[in-house]
Amino acid sequence: MLAVRADFFARDKNCGYCKVWFFMILKNLRGQTRERHAAVEARLPLVDPALTRAAYEEILTRFYGFYLPLEGRLLAVSFWTEIGFVVEARRKVARLEQDLQQLRAAAELARLPMCAELPEIASPAQALGCLYVMEGATLGGQVITRQLQKNLGITPETGGAFFAGYGAETGSRWKEFGAMITAQAPRLGQDGVIVASANRTFETLEHWLSH
Repeated sequence: MLAVRADFFARDKNCGYCKVWFFMILKNLRGQTRERHAAVEARLPLVDPALTRAAYEEILTRFYGFYLPLEGRLLAVSFWTEIGFVVEARRKVARLEQDLQQLRAAAELARLPMCAELPEIASPAQALGCLYVMEGATLGGQVITRQLQKNLGITPETGGAFFAGYGAETGSRWKEFGAMITAQAPRLGQDGVIVASANRTFETLEHWLSH
């Protein structure tokens, strides 16, 4: 079967059946990962007015130690090339490095601890579940960006690039991801694996943030 590219919805905006599937799949993922998602958010006092710069820097270092090895695993999956999805354009590590260099000595990056307990990404379905978590984080990042500027005076240019995500393009980039997962999930027929991978990604991130 031919792969369906991520620009499917852009070409077929009047496909009501497809739009139903778009919302159904993402709704199922959101609902079935809610508990794990909440556990991660509980570890992140990013919108707390009492958040200090030191605490914010520590949060960034933990994300860096998680995202750097995890992105390496995601990029190694050949599935993205097969379906024509440019996952390289969604890397977040460069923004984390930019933020940490703004807030601390760049030389320290090489000495930061890396997470060893990562979610398994051995199949396309597992890759989709993991990427769902990473892309979904950009949506909440918009609220965090406003709070960082209000509470700490940190802007995307002065240490808040990671949470700013894709900026004004965040909404459209999320829709692109939604179109891609909507097209690929039925083809793979492994919705349970996708959900399990998303939950495992949340679980390993929460565990990493707690140590």
